[in-house]
Amino acid sequence: GIDGPVIGIAYDGTGYGTDGTMWGGEVMVTSVTGFERAATFRPIALALDAYGGDVPREVWGLMEESVSGGQVEALTSLRQSRLPVPLARGVGRYFDGFGALFLDRPHASFEGQVALEWNQAADPDVTEAYPFEIHAVGDLCELDMRPTFRAAAEARIGGAAVGVVAAAFHNTLAQATSALVRRAAQQVGRLTVVASGGCFQNARLAEGVCRELSDFDVRLHEQVPPGDGGIALGQALVADAVARERV
Repeated sequence: GIDGPVIGIAYDGTGYGTDGTMWGGEVMVTSVTGFERAATFRPIALALDAYGGDVPREVWGLMEESVSGGQVEALTSLRQSRLPVPLARGVGRYFDGFGALFLDRPHASFEGQVALEWNQAADPDVTEAYPFEIHAVGDLCELDMRPTFRAAAEARIGGAAVGVVAAAFHNTLAQATSALVRRAAQQVGRLTVVASGGCFQNARLAEGVCRELSDFDVRLHEQVPPGDGGIALGQALVADAVARERV
């Protein structure tokens, strides 16, 4: 029932992007016949990306019960080797990374387990958020969550409860999303905002984004699932729209 383009938030785990990296943390100005990417998450190399040099010993200490010395050495060697590693922008990978570290979960038994537990761990009374940075990269805005991770690690090492860190992570993500959407709106106007992707099964994230964008018209999924279950319907709508344009 929405006429014209929208500002779309697409937060999921992994999807192949047009630039050859794994997408899943995108803000796009989109219609049923096409999209223009407005913002994205800085791609992270999927092995210890948050520190430019050596990872501080106290950070390794957060994982000392679940990560052996041999694994630490292997990861360190991988970072120093300059070998190509997968680059991921998906928000789901951030949930996995933060949850695995701060919940001490080196393994998952089912899809989305770590992200779900990270959501459940969040203290509902915490309003604190961590810093983040947004950089212009060509025509895109790029969200850099490295300051978020470093602040979370420092807080946990300093004695903050896991529930506080988890809540602050969710709050930060909601605030950062709002900042990206508002930057896009400066370019294209205050369009309706639609939020989709598997990460929006997370009620705290969805509610936080709505709260941070309370002055926008924000739409969430109601009858169609936000995750992979909704993809087929989206493909059908796009195919129908493209076919009608060609008639």
